[in-house]
Amino acid sequence: MAAAHGLRSALGLRLALALGLLAALLAGPAGANPIADSQSQVGPWRVGAYTRGTTTVFDHCALSRVQSEGFAIAVGYTASGIWVLALEAPDWGLTPQETYTTSIVVGPTGTYRFTGRATSARVLVVNASPEMFGDLRSGARFSAGANQHSYSISLDGIEAASTRVRECVKHYATSAAPPAASSAPAPSSTSSALVSSIQVLLSRLGYDPGPPNGTVGLKTNMAISAFQKSLGEPGDGLPSEAVRQKLEKVVAERGGAAPPAPRPEALRPEAQRPEPPKKSGAVSAGTGFHISPDTLITNFHVINGCTELHIRKNGAELGIARVVAVSQSDDLAALRSNIRSDSYLKLRAGAPIEPAEAVLVFGYPLPGALSSAGNTTLGNVTALTGMRDDSRYLQISASVQPGNSGGPALDDSGRLMGVIVSKLNALAIANVTGDIPQNVNFAIKVSTLSAFLEAHKIAYETDSATHPLSNTQRAERAEASSAQIECWK
Repeated sequence: MAAAHGLRSALGLRLALALGLLAALLAGPAGANPIADSQSQVGPWRVGAYTRGTTTVFDHCALSRVQSEGFAIAVGYTASGIWVLALEAPDWGLTPQETYTTSIVVGPTGTYRFTGRATSARVLVVNASPEMFGDLRSGARFSAGANQHSYSISLDGIEAASTRVRECVKHYATSAAPPAASSAPAPSSTSSALVSSIQVLLSRLGYDPGPPNGTVGLKTNMAISAFQKSLGEPGDGLPSEAVRQKLEKVVAERGGAAPPAPRPEALRPEAQRPEPPKKSGAVSAGTGFHISPDTLITNFHVINGCTELHIRKNGAELGIARVVAVSQSDDLAALRSNIRSDSYLKLRAGAPIEPAEAVLVFGYPLPGALSSAGNTTLGNVTALTGMRDDSRYLQISASVQPGNSGGPALDDSGRLMGVIVSKLNALAIANVTGDIPQNVNFAIKVSTLSAFLEAHKIAYETDSATHPLSNTQRAERAEASSAQIECWK
Protein backbone atom coordinates (compact mmCIF):
# COMPACT_ATOMS: atom_id res chain seq x y z
CA MET A 1 0.00 0.00 0.00
CA ALA A 2 1.30 3.45 -0.80
CA ALA A 3 2.53 5.27 2.31
CA ALA A 4 0.02 7.99 3.13
CA HIS A 5 0.46 10.06 -0.09
CA GLY A 6 1.32 13.28 1.67
CA LEU A 7 -0.96 12.84 4.70
CA ARG A 8 1.58 13.61 7.39
CA SER A 9 -0.49 13.59 10.57
CA ALA A 10 -1.48 10.54 12.60
CA LEU A 11 -5.08 11.26 11.63
CA GLY A 12 -4.12 11.28 7.97
CA LEU A 13 -2.23 8.02 8.33
CA ARG A 14 -5.21 6.34 9.94
CA LEU A 15 -7.47 7.65 7.19
CA ALA A 16 -5.15 6.29 4.52
CA LEU A 17 -5.18 2.93 6.30
CA ALA A 18 -8.98 2.78 6.37
CA LEU A 19 -9.29 3.71 2.72
CA GLY A 20 -6.55 1.33 1.71
CA LEU A 21 -8.26 -1.57 3.45
CA LEU A 22 -11.53 -0.72 1.77
CA ALA A 23 -9.67 -0.58 -1.52
CA ALA A 24 -8.22 -4.02 -0.85
CA LEU A 25 -11.68 -5.37 -0.15
CA LEU A 26 -13.13 -4.09 -3.40
CA ALA A 27 -10.16 -4.85 -5.60
CA GLY A 28 -9.16 -8.26 -4.23
CA PRO A 29 -6.02 -9.50 -2.50
CA ALA A 30 -3.71 -7.60 -4.84
CA GLY A 31 -4.54 -4.35 -3.03
CA ALA A 32 -5.26 -1.01 -4.70
CA ASN A 33 -3.80 2.44 -5.20
CA PRO A 34 -5.36 5.90 -4.96
CA ILE A 35 -5.75 7.59 -8.35
CA ALA A 36 -3.57 10.68 -8.61
CA ASP A 37 -5.33 14.03 -8.05
CA SER A 38 -8.61 12.32 -7.13
CA GLN A 39 -8.46 13.05 -3.40
CA SER A 40 -10.56 15.92 -2.06
CA GLN A 41 -12.08 17.10 1.21
CA VAL A 42 -15.87 17.50 1.43
CA GLY A 43 -16.53 18.97 4.86
CA PRO A 44 -15.14 16.44 7.38
CA TRP A 45 -15.08 13.63 4.78
CA ARG A 46 -12.22 12.56 2.55
CA VAL A 47 -13.28 11.44 -0.94
CA GLY A 48 -11.10 9.72 -3.53
CA ALA A 49 -10.92 7.25 -6.42
CA TYR A 50 -9.08 3.91 -6.37
CA THR A 51 -7.78 1.46 -8.93
CA ARG A 52 -8.40 -2.24 -9.43
CA GLY A 53 -5.51 -3.91 -7.62
CA THR A 54 -2.13 -2.50 -8.58
CA THR A 55 -3.23 -1.80 -12.17
CA THR A 56 -4.34 1.58 -13.50
CA VAL A 57 -7.92 0.38 -14.02
CA PHE A 58 -10.51 2.38 -12.08
CA ASP A 59 -12.47 0.29 -9.56
CA HIS A 60 -14.37 2.47 -7.06
CA CYS A 61 -14.60 5.74 -5.16
CA ALA A 62 -14.75 6.01 -1.38
CA LEU A 63 -15.49 8.47 1.41
CA SER A 64 -13.99 8.24 4.89
CA ARG A 65 -13.91 9.98 8.24
CA VAL A 66 -11.85 9.36 11.39
CA GLN A 67 -12.69 10.69 14.85
CA SER A 68 -10.19 11.59 17.55
CA GLU A 69 -10.51 8.25 19.39
CA GLY A 70 -9.33 6.49 16.24
CA PHE A 71 -12.69 5.08 15.12
CA ALA A 72 -12.95 5.25 11.33
CA ILE A 73 -15.77 4.63 8.87
CA ALA A 74 -15.12 4.14 5.15
CA VAL A 75 -17.87 3.77 2.53
CA GLY A 76 -17.03 2.61 -0.99
CA TYR A 77 -19.17 2.87 -4.14
CA THR A 78 -18.40 0.87 -7.29
CA ALA A 79 -19.20 1.54 -10.94
CA SER A 80 -21.80 -1.24 -10.77
CA GLY A 81 -23.70 0.63 -8.05
CA ILE A 82 -22.65 -1.45 -5.03
CA TRP A 83 -22.03 0.21 -1.64
CA VAL A 84 -19.53 -1.36 0.77
CA LEU A 85 -18.72 -0.52 4.39
CA ALA A 86 -15.44 -0.85 6.33
CA LEU A 87 -14.90 0.06 10.00
CA GLU A 88 -11.75 0.52 12.10
CA ALA A 89 -11.35 0.74 15.89
CA PRO A 90 -8.09 0.65 17.85
CA ASP A 91 -9.08 -1.92 20.50
CA TRP A 92 -11.44 -4.33 18.77
CA GLY A 93 -8.84 -7.11 19.08
CA LEU A 94 -10.13 -9.02 16.07
CA THR A 95 -8.67 -12.20 14.62
CA PRO A 96 -7.91 -11.68 10.90
CA GLN A 97 -10.18 -13.60 8.50
CA GLU A 98 -12.63 -14.48 11.29
CA THR A 99 -16.29 -13.36 11.06
CA TYR A 100 -17.96 -11.22 13.74
CA THR A 101 -21.49 -10.07 14.46
CA THR A 102 -21.70 -6.29 14.23
CA SER A 103 -24.38 -4.10 15.80
CA ILE A 104 -24.89 -0.81 13.95
CA VAL A 105 -27.19 2.06 14.94
CA VAL A 106 -27.86 4.97 12.57
CA GLY A 107 -29.69 7.92 14.08
CA PRO A 108 -32.42 7.36 16.69
CA THR A 109 -34.23 4.44 15.03
CA GLY A 110 -32.05 2.63 12.48
CA THR A 111 -30.75 -0.53 14.21
CA TYR A 112 -29.04 -3.33 12.28
CA ARG A 113 -27.12 -6.55 12.93
CA PHE A 114 -24.68 -7.68 10.26
CA THR A 115 -21.80 -10.07 9.89
CA GLY A 116 -18.35 -8.73 9.14
CA ARG A 117 -14.97 -10.14 8.20
CA ALA A 118 -11.85 -8.98 10.01
CA THR A 119 -8.96 -7.99 7.75
CA SER A 120 -6.73 -7.13 10.72
CA ALA A 121 -6.94 -6.82 14.50
CA ARG A 122 -8.71 -3.47 14.18
CA VAL A 123 -10.52 -3.45 10.81
CA LEU A 124 -13.86 -5.03 9.96
CA VAL A 125 -15.42 -5.23 6.49
CA VAL A 126 -19.20 -5.39 6.94
CA ASN A 127 -21.69 -7.23 4.72
CA ALA A 128 -24.34 -4.51 5.07
CA SER A 129 -27.68 -4.57 3.24
CA PRO A 130 -28.49 -1.62 0.93
CA GLU A 131 -31.19 -0.25 3.26
CA MET A 132 -28.61 0.87 5.79
CA PHE A 133 -26.82 3.10 3.27
CA GLY A 134 -30.11 4.90 2.66
CA ASP A 135 -30.12 5.85 6.37
CA LEU A 136 -26.70 7.54 6.30
CA ARG A 137 -27.66 11.19 6.47
CA SER A 138 -26.31 14.46 7.81
CA GLY A 139 -27.21 15.21 11.41
CA ALA A 140 -27.32 11.54 12.46
CA ARG A 141 -24.80 9.59 14.51
CA PHE A 142 -23.38 6.25 13.46
CA SER A 143 -22.52 3.70 16.16
CA ALA A 144 -20.92 0.30 15.67
CA GLY A 145 -20.01 -2.44 18.12
CA ALA A 146 -17.97 -5.59 17.68
CA ASN A 147 -16.14 -7.91 20.07
CA GLN A 148 -17.64 -6.09 23.09
CA HIS A 149 -16.36 -2.63 22.10
CA SER A 150 -18.57 0.14 20.69
CA TYR A 151 -17.76 3.46 19.02
CA SER A 152 -19.76 6.37 17.62
CA ILE A 153 -19.11 9.00 14.96
CA SER A 154 -21.04 11.96 13.52
CA LEU A 155 -22.39 11.70 9.96
CA ASP A 156 -22.54 15.47 9.46
CA GLY A 157 -21.93 16.32 5.82
CA ILE A 158 -22.21 12.74 4.53
CA GLU A 159 -24.95 13.58 2.01
CA ALA A 160 -22.71 16.08 0.21
CA ALA A 161 -19.80 13.62 0.39
CA SER A 162 -22.00 10.82 -0.99
CA THR A 163 -23.00 13.03 -3.90
CA ARG A 164 -19.31 13.69 -4.58
CA VAL A 165 -18.61 9.94 -4.45
CA ARG A 166 -21.33 9.19 -7.02
CA GLU A 167 -20.04 11.92 -9.30
CA CYS A 168 -16.49 10.60 -8.74
CA VAL A 169 -17.57 7.15 -9.95
CA LYS A 170 -19.30 8.61 -12.98
CA HIS A 171 -16.23 10.69 -13.87
CA TYR A 172 -13.64 7.94 -13.56
CA ALA A 173 -15.81 5.14 -14.93
CA THR A 174 -16.48 7.09 -18.14
CA SER A 175 -13.24 9.02 -18.61
CA ALA A 176 -10.64 6.43 -17.57
CA ALA A 177 -8.88 4.69 -20.46
CA PRO A 178 -7.28 1.58 -18.91
CA PRO A 179 -4.63 -0.42 -20.76
CA ALA A 180 -6.23 -2.96 -23.08
CA ALA A 181 -4.16 -5.86 -21.69
CA SER A 182 -5.32 -5.46 -18.09
CA SER A 183 -8.70 -3.81 -18.34
CA ALA A 184 -11.83 -5.53 -17.17
CA PRO A 185 -14.57 -5.77 -19.78
CA ALA A 186 -16.98 -2.87 -19.82
CA PRO A 187 -20.55 -3.61 -18.82
CA SER A 188 -22.36 -5.05 -21.82
CA SER A 189 -25.57 -3.79 -23.31
CA THR A 190 -27.12 -7.07 -22.16
CA SER A 191 -26.22 -6.42 -18.50
CA SER A 192 -27.59 -2.88 -18.78
CA ALA A 193 -30.74 -4.25 -20.37
CA LEU A 194 -31.09 -6.82 -17.58
CA VAL A 195 -31.01 -4.01 -15.01
CA SER A 196 -33.59 -2.05 -17.06
CA SER A 197 -35.97 -5.02 -17.13
CA ILE A 198 -35.55 -5.52 -13.37
CA GLN A 199 -36.29 -1.84 -12.76
CA VAL A 200 -39.47 -2.05 -14.88
CA LEU A 201 -40.67 -5.13 -13.00
CA LEU A 202 -39.94 -3.58 -9.60
CA SER A 203 -41.97 -0.51 -10.56
CA ARG A 204 -44.91 -2.73 -11.54
CA LEU A 205 -44.88 -4.22 -8.05
CA GLY A 206 -44.90 -0.80 -6.38
CA TYR A 207 -41.21 -0.61 -5.50
CA ASP A 208 -39.20 2.51 -6.35
CA PRO A 209 -35.99 1.54 -8.19
CA GLY A 210 -35.60 4.95 -9.83
CA PRO A 211 -35.87 5.55 -13.59
CA PRO A 212 -35.51 2.42 -15.79
CA ASN A 213 -32.16 3.55 -17.21
CA GLY A 214 -30.16 0.32 -16.87
CA THR A 215 -27.89 1.89 -14.24
CA VAL A 216 -27.66 0.36 -10.77
CA GLY A 217 -27.96 2.99 -8.06
CA LEU A 218 -28.82 2.90 -4.37
CA LYS A 219 -32.56 3.13 -5.07
CA THR A 220 -32.33 0.07 -7.32
CA ASN A 221 -30.25 -1.82 -4.73
CA MET A 222 -32.77 -1.00 -2.01
CA ALA A 223 -35.78 -1.95 -4.15
CA ILE A 224 -34.23 -5.33 -5.10
CA SER A 225 -33.32 -5.98 -1.46
CA ALA A 226 -36.87 -5.19 -0.30
CA PHE A 227 -38.28 -7.54 -2.93
CA GLN A 228 -35.86 -10.30 -1.94
CA LYS A 229 -36.78 -9.93 1.72
CA SER A 230 -40.47 -10.18 0.82
CA LEU A 231 -39.60 -13.67 -0.43
CA GLY A 232 -37.79 -14.55 2.79
CA GLU A 233 -34.32 -14.16 1.25
CA PRO A 234 -31.36 -12.31 2.86
CA GLY A 235 -31.66 -9.38 0.45
CA ASP A 236 -28.23 -8.56 -1.02
CA GLY A 237 -29.83 -6.03 -3.38
CA LEU A 238 -27.82 -7.13 -6.43
CA PRO A 239 -29.39 -7.52 -9.89
CA SER A 240 -29.21 -10.92 -11.56
CA GLU A 241 -31.05 -13.12 -14.02
CA ALA A 242 -32.44 -15.08 -11.06
CA VAL A 243 -33.88 -11.87 -9.58
CA ARG A 244 -35.49 -11.00 -12.91
CA GLN A 245 -37.12 -14.42 -13.18
CA LYS A 246 -38.52 -14.19 -9.64
CA LEU A 247 -39.87 -10.71 -10.33
CA GLU A 248 -41.53 -11.91 -13.52
CA LYS A 249 -43.17 -14.75 -11.65
CA VAL A 250 -44.55 -12.48 -8.91
CA VAL A 251 -45.81 -9.94 -11.47
CA ALA A 252 -47.65 -12.72 -13.31
CA GLU A 253 -49.13 -14.05 -10.05
CA ARG A 254 -50.34 -10.68 -8.81
CA GLY A 255 -51.34 -9.17 -12.11
CA GLY A 256 -52.86 -12.16 -13.86
CA ALA A 257 -51.78 -12.05 -17.49
CA ALA A 258 -49.42 -9.14 -17.04
CA PRO A 259 -46.77 -9.36 -19.76
CA PRO A 260 -43.17 -9.92 -18.67
CA ALA A 261 -40.69 -7.05 -18.79
CA PRO A 262 -38.62 -6.90 -21.96
CA ARG A 263 -35.90 -9.55 -22.06
CA PRO A 264 -32.32 -8.29 -22.33
CA GLU A 265 -32.13 -9.28 -25.98
CA ALA A 266 -35.14 -7.08 -26.70
CA LEU A 267 -33.47 -4.08 -25.09
CA ARG A 268 -30.28 -4.03 -27.13
CA PRO A 269 -29.14 -0.65 -28.44
CA GLU A 270 -30.82 0.46 -31.63
CA ALA A 271 -27.43 0.34 -33.35
CA GLN A 272 -27.72 -3.46 -33.23
CA ARG A 273 -31.19 -3.38 -34.83
CA PRO A 274 -30.82 -1.13 -37.88
CA GLU A 275 -33.86 0.95 -38.77
CA PRO A 276 -34.46 3.75 -41.24
CA PRO A 277 -33.22 7.12 -39.95
CA LYS A 278 -35.81 8.96 -37.89
CA LYS A 279 -36.52 12.63 -38.28
CA SER A 280 -35.47 14.62 -35.22
CA GLY A 281 -38.28 16.11 -33.17
CA ALA A 282 -39.73 16.53 -29.69
CA VAL A 283 -40.46 13.18 -28.05
CA SER A 284 -41.18 14.20 -24.45
CA ALA A 285 -41.29 17.24 -22.20
CA GLY A 286 -40.84 18.22 -18.59
CA THR A 287 -40.40 21.33 -16.50
CA GLY A 288 -37.37 23.31 -15.39
CA PHE A 289 -36.84 26.43 -13.29
CA HIS A 290 -34.14 29.08 -12.95
CA ILE A 291 -31.89 29.33 -9.88
CA SER A 292 -29.90 32.10 -11.57
CA PRO A 293 -30.41 34.14 -14.74
CA ASP A 294 -28.73 31.50 -16.95
CA THR A 295 -28.99 28.23 -14.96
CA LEU A 296 -32.01 25.94 -14.88
CA ILE A 297 -32.68 22.87 -12.76
CA THR A 298 -34.73 19.84 -13.86
CA ASN A 299 -34.78 16.06 -13.42
CA PHE A 300 -32.15 13.82 -14.98
CA HIS A 301 -34.87 11.62 -16.46
CA VAL A 302 -36.28 14.66 -18.30
CA ILE A 303 -33.04 15.18 -20.27
CA ASN A 304 -31.68 11.63 -20.38
CA GLY A 305 -30.90 10.50 -23.94
CA CYS A 306 -31.91 13.80 -25.55
CA THR A 307 -29.92 15.13 -28.50
CA GLU A 308 -31.32 18.65 -28.08
CA LEU A 309 -33.09 20.48 -25.27
CA HIS A 310 -35.53 23.22 -26.32
CA ILE A 311 -36.80 25.83 -23.87
CA ARG A 312 -40.43 26.88 -24.34
CA LYS A 313 -42.76 29.26 -22.54
CA ASN A 314 -46.42 30.02 -23.25
CA GLY A 315 -46.20 27.81 -26.32
CA ALA A 316 -43.30 29.72 -27.90
CA GLU A 317 -39.75 28.47 -28.26
CA LEU A 318 -37.14 30.62 -26.50
CA GLY A 319 -33.89 28.80 -27.30
CA ILE A 320 -31.66 25.79 -26.72
CA ALA A 321 -30.18 24.59 -23.40
CA ARG A 322 -27.10 22.48 -22.74
CA VAL A 323 -26.41 20.12 -19.86
CA VAL A 324 -23.66 21.21 -17.45
CA ALA A 325 -24.09 18.70 -14.60
CA VAL A 326 -26.15 15.62 -13.80
CA SER A 327 -26.75 13.17 -10.96
CA GLN A 328 -28.52 10.01 -12.08
CA SER A 329 -28.85 8.68 -8.55
CA ASP A 330 -30.56 11.83 -7.27
CA ASP A 331 -32.40 12.44 -10.59
CA LEU A 332 -31.11 16.00 -10.96
CA ALA A 333 -29.69 17.97 -13.90
CA ALA A 334 -28.40 21.52 -14.30
CA LEU A 335 -28.76 23.29 -17.67
CA ARG A 336 -27.31 26.48 -19.12
CA SER A 337 -28.80 28.69 -21.79
CA ASN A 338 -28.03 32.02 -23.42
CA ILE A 339 -31.67 32.94 -22.77
CA ARG A 340 -31.47 34.84 -19.50
CA SER A 341 -34.31 35.13 -17.03
CA ASP A 342 -34.91 38.12 -14.79
CA SER A 343 -36.80 35.85 -12.39
CA TYR A 344 -35.20 32.95 -10.53
CA LEU A 345 -35.87 31.04 -7.31
CA LYS A 346 -33.87 31.13 -4.10
CA LEU A 347 -33.36 27.98 -2.06
CA ARG A 348 -35.03 27.81 1.32
CA ALA A 349 -32.61 28.10 4.23
CA GLY A 350 -32.72 28.63 7.98
CA ALA A 351 -35.55 26.30 8.98
CA PRO A 352 -36.28 22.60 8.50
CA ILE A 353 -39.32 21.62 6.51
CA GLU A 354 -42.20 20.61 8.76
CA PRO A 355 -45.12 18.21 8.26
CA ALA A 356 -48.35 19.78 6.94
CA GLU A 357 -46.58 22.87 5.55
CA ALA A 358 -48.26 24.44 2.55
CA VAL A 359 -46.68 23.70 -0.83
CA LEU A 360 -47.30 25.16 -4.29
CA VAL A 361 -46.29 23.20 -7.40
CA PHE A 362 -45.89 24.69 -10.87
CA GLY A 363 -45.24 22.88 -14.12
CA TYR A 364 -46.29 21.97 -17.64
CA PRO A 365 -48.26 18.72 -17.18
CA LEU A 366 -49.69 16.69 -20.07
CA PRO A 367 -48.16 18.86 -22.83
CA GLY A 368 -50.43 19.24 -25.83
CA ALA A 369 -53.50 18.56 -23.71
CA LEU A 370 -53.37 21.15 -20.92
CA SER A 371 -52.50 24.85 -20.95
CA SER A 372 -49.20 25.81 -22.58
CA ALA A 373 -48.99 28.60 -19.98
CA GLY A 374 -48.47 26.02 -17.23
CA ASN A 375 -50.47 24.77 -14.27
CA THR A 376 -50.43 25.57 -10.55
CA THR A 377 -51.54 23.14 -7.84
CA LEU A 378 -51.68 23.49 -4.07
CA GLY A 379 -51.19 20.96 -1.30
CA ASN A 380 -49.28 20.13 1.84
CA VAL A 381 -46.19 18.26 2.96
CA THR A 382 -47.56 14.86 3.99
CA ALA A 383 -44.28 13.14 4.93
CA LEU A 384 -40.65 14.19 5.38
CA THR A 385 -39.29 11.15 3.53
CA GLY A 386 -40.05 9.36 0.29
CA MET A 387 -40.67 5.72 -0.50
CA ARG A 388 -39.20 3.42 2.17
CA ASP A 389 -38.04 6.40 4.23
CA ASP A 390 -35.68 7.76 1.57
CA SER A 391 -34.45 10.96 3.26
CA ARG A 392 -33.72 12.72 -0.04
CA TYR A 393 -37.41 13.20 -0.76
CA LEU A 394 -40.59 14.84 0.52
CA GLN A 395 -44.07 13.42 0.07
CA ILE A 396 -46.65 16.03 -0.93
CA SER A 397 -50.37 16.09 -1.65
CA ALA A 398 -50.26 18.70 -4.46
CA SER A 399 -51.41 17.14 -7.73
CA VAL A 400 -48.62 16.03 -10.09
CA GLN A 401 -48.97 14.74 -13.68
CA PRO A 402 -46.57 13.66 -16.44
CA GLY A 403 -44.80 16.83 -17.55
CA ASN A 404 -44.50 18.24 -14.01
CA SER A 405 -41.16 16.45 -13.56
CA GLY A 406 -38.38 18.91 -12.78
CA GLY A 407 -40.75 21.68 -11.71
CA PRO A 408 -40.46 23.74 -8.49
CA ALA A 409 -42.24 23.21 -5.18
CA LEU A 410 -42.50 26.48 -3.21
CA ASP A 411 -43.23 27.10 0.47
CA ASP A 412 -45.63 29.77 1.74
CA SER A 413 -42.89 32.42 1.51
CA GLY A 414 -42.17 31.66 -2.16
CA ARG A 415 -38.88 29.89 -1.44
CA LEU A 416 -37.82 26.71 -3.22
CA MET A 417 -38.38 23.72 -0.95
CA GLY A 418 -38.15 20.90 -3.49
CA VAL A 419 -37.94 19.66 -7.09
CA ILE A 420 -40.91 17.63 -8.34
CA VAL A 421 -39.73 14.16 -9.33
CA SER A 422 -42.57 11.63 -9.48
CA LYS A 423 -46.00 10.45 -8.53
CA LEU A 424 -46.72 7.07 -7.00
CA ASN A 425 -47.53 4.39 -9.57
CA ALA A 426 -51.17 4.04 -8.51
CA LEU A 427 -51.91 1.07 -10.75
CA ALA A 428 -48.88 -0.86 -9.51
CA ILE A 429 -49.82 -0.22 -5.87
CA ALA A 430 -53.43 -1.16 -6.60
CA ASN A 431 -52.27 -4.48 -8.07
CA VAL A 432 -50.49 -5.25 -4.78
CA THR A 433 -52.86 -3.76 -2.18
CA GLY A 434 -56.22 -3.73 -3.99
CA ASP A 435 -56.62 -0.02 -3.27
CA ILE A 436 -55.75 3.07 -5.34
CA PRO A 437 -53.63 5.63 -3.43
CA GLN A 438 -54.68 9.28 -3.60
CA ASN A 439 -52.44 12.35 -3.95
CA VAL A 440 -49.15 10.58 -3.21
CA ASN A 441 -46.44 12.55 -4.99
CA PHE A 442 -42.77 13.25 -4.32
CA ALA A 443 -40.26 16.08 -4.50
CA ILE A 444 -36.48 16.06 -4.11
CA LYS A 445 -35.59 18.01 -0.97
CA VAL A 446 -33.88 21.36 -1.32
CA SER A 447 -31.01 19.99 0.83
CA THR A 448 -30.36 17.27 -1.77
CA LEU A 449 -30.38 19.90 -4.52
CA SER A 450 -27.95 22.18 -2.65
CA ALA A 451 -25.53 19.27 -2.13
CA PHE A 452 -25.70 18.55 -5.88
CA LEU A 453 -25.05 22.21 -6.74
CA GLU A 454 -22.14 22.49 -4.31
CA ALA A 455 -20.58 19.29 -5.63
CA HIS A 456 -20.55 20.83 -9.13
CA LYS A 457 -19.62 24.35 -7.96
CA ILE A 458 -22.84 25.83 -9.37
CA ALA A 459 -23.79 29.15 -7.76
CA TYR A 460 -27.17 29.61 -6.12
CA GLU A 461 -28.83 31.95 -3.62
CA THR A 462 -30.62 31.11 -0.39
CA ASP A 463 -33.46 32.87 1.41
CA SER A 464 -34.14 32.60 5.15
CA ALA A 465 -36.94 35.20 5.21
CA THR A 466 -40.35 33.99 6.37
CA HIS A 467 -42.82 36.51 4.95
CA PRO A 468 -45.94 34.64 3.84
CA LEU A 469 -47.13 35.41 0.32
CA SER A 470 -50.59 34.96 -1.11
CA ASN A 471 -51.23 31.97 -3.36
CA THR A 472 -51.42 34.34 -6.31
CA GLN A 473 -48.01 35.88 -5.49
CA ARG A 474 -46.42 32.46 -5.11
CA ALA A 475 -47.93 31.25 -8.37
CA GLU A 476 -46.64 34.32 -10.22
CA ARG A 477 -43.14 33.81 -8.83
CA ALA A 478 -43.13 30.13 -9.79
CA GLU A 479 -44.45 30.79 -13.31
CA ALA A 480 -42.00 33.62 -13.99
CA SER A 481 -39.04 31.42 -13.02
CA SER A 482 -40.11 28.25 -14.84
CA ALA A 483 -40.04 26.97 -18.42
CA GLN A 484 -40.99 23.88 -20.35
CA ILE A 485 -38.07 21.61 -21.30
CA GLU A 486 -38.60 19.70 -24.57
CA CYS A 487 -36.50 16.62 -25.24
CA TRP A 488 -35.60 16.18 -28.94
CA LYS A 489 -34.18 12.98 -30.35
